[in-house]
Amino acid sequence: MKQKKIDRRIQRTQNLLHQALVGLIEEKGYAAITVQDILDRANLGRSTFYKHYRDKDDLLVSGFEHLQNLFETSEPPARRSREAPPPNVSPSLAFFRHAGEHHKLYKAMVGKRGGEVVQKYLYQYISDLMKKHLNQQIPGSTKLAVPREVMVHYFVSSFLALLTWWLDHDLPYPADQMDATFNALTLPGIKKALGTK
Repeated sequence: MKQKKIDRRIQRTQNLLHQALVGLIEEKGYAAITVQDILDRANLGRSTFYKHYRDKDDLLVSGFEHLQNLFETSEPPARRSREAPPPNVSPSLAFFRHAGEHHKLYKAMVGKRGGEVVQKYLYQYISDLMKKHLNQQIPGSTKLAVPREVMVHYFVSSFLALLTWWLDHDLPYPADQMDATFNALTLPGIKKALGTK
């Protein structure tokens, strides 16, 4: 019984710190934030912060892990933890839809005012999803016109650039339209690299 109270208190403290960070990122950007700013916003002491996180990057990364958990536990196709979406649903569409549903959180974490550290983690995460999706479509032994790692880098970098633009402009187009735009811009090159029409 006592353990549940401790867990709830820890969760409450972590939620306060995450909310403070997200609010501050929206106001002045990640680079300008100090740990003291976060503590002042959350109304918590320094020792409390360091019981949970090493620094503000550690807090930010844990926020990305929260985004990742939200994505993996959302409606299909993203429900299948650490698996690529089914072949008929692109990873990009799943991400655009999820970012639209959690716009404020994504904008703070992934937008241009967010930290580079999250961009790095998100790049790796989407790269892994893309590799799995590509391997579902084309076996690893298949020879391609462009090396797989180059194709994945091109796809993920283009996707993150467009996702960041969409978030920073407060979702001027629906998620499905953004995915269609992304595909119109990238698929011709990817199809040529795959040797398909």
